[in-house]
Amino acid sequence: MTIDRPIGIALVGCGRIAPLHLKAIVRSPEHARLVAVVDPDPARAAEFAGEYGAKHACCSLEEALALDAVEAVVLCTPNALHADQVEQVLRAGRNVLVEKPFSETVADAERIAALADETGLVLAAGHTFRHVEAVRTLQDRRAGFGRLRAVSISMCVFWDGPQAPWWATRTREEGLVLTLFAPHAIDFLQLVVGEIDPLRIHVEAARFQPDWAAEDEAMILLRYPDDVLASIHVSYNQKRTMNRKVAHFENATVRVENGDELWIDDEPVVMPERAPVDDDALFNDGITHYFATQVREFALAVRGLPNRSVLHPSALRQTRLNRAIVAAAQHDS
Repeated sequence: MTIDRPIGIALVGCGRIAPLHLKAIVRSPEHARLVAVVDPDPARAAEFAGEYGAKHACCSLEEALALDAVEAVVLCTPNALHADQVEQVLRAGRNVLVEKPFSETVADAERIAALADETGLVLAAGHTFRHVEAVRTLQDRRAGFGRLRAVSISMCVFWDGPQAPWWATRTREEGLVLTLFAPHAIDFLQLVVGEIDPLRIHVEAARFQPDWAAEDEAMILLRYPDDVLASIHVSYNQKRTMNRKVAHFENATVRVENGDELWIDDEPVVMPERAPVDDDALFNDGITHYFATQVREFALAVRGLPNRSVLHPSALRQTRLNRAIVAAAQHDS
């Protein structure tokens, strides 16, 4: 589906995830147009603006919001800044796509979700791993699979220490792998389980690397109504990348492998021509198409058209579950 004109976007935060968003915007000219790049480092803002064709390089969010051509903002800033920056964007009358996690606290998530309701603007969360044909096909065929019995998710990658300076200072109460990586798994789980919340949560977390203070490995067990069971394993310590999501239904076993492949009862249903990841790195140019689909869905939402963006009601539910998981990990060993 196309729109009448592309939305003008300002991207805020030129960190490690920004290039994937910027490439996606540039590769989606029918849906998005990069107007400005924002970073407190003027040289970095100018570098990214020049590389990706933005007319404006700004040093503050306020500067970007003063540009009439900016209709929407993509926030790629550290987690602790998300809620206040979302509020700033919404109060300026602009739509916003914020990198996961939606916010650091449930109270902040409720605050910005209420503001989105009040303003009628689009507030979406960046859960890129659902924006692939494999997951869409699962969604579209869900009714034929019958009753859900269990979900098993394993998402593992290797990060040799902090990928951004602020990772090193994360506390156990804030969470590391549970708040930076587990939201991808939680998003898939909620997509499959639907609009129900777990009855019980049990979490075991561990830290193997010395260069950060919080957990880098975790196992999560959840029990839902109607005896639906779920497990999630997330890790920053596995040198062979794994991204496997399995949903066991009464009529089929549905498996999403490597982010992009869909298998139903061990029969290949969606098999991309180009593998989305390699064995060494999860976040590489091979997953730019995830982000391109995400920005197109966001543009459709901004134009008021049918879309599959992760909008704020769903993002709020995910925040509540994510914070409950982090809290459940705080027990003594």
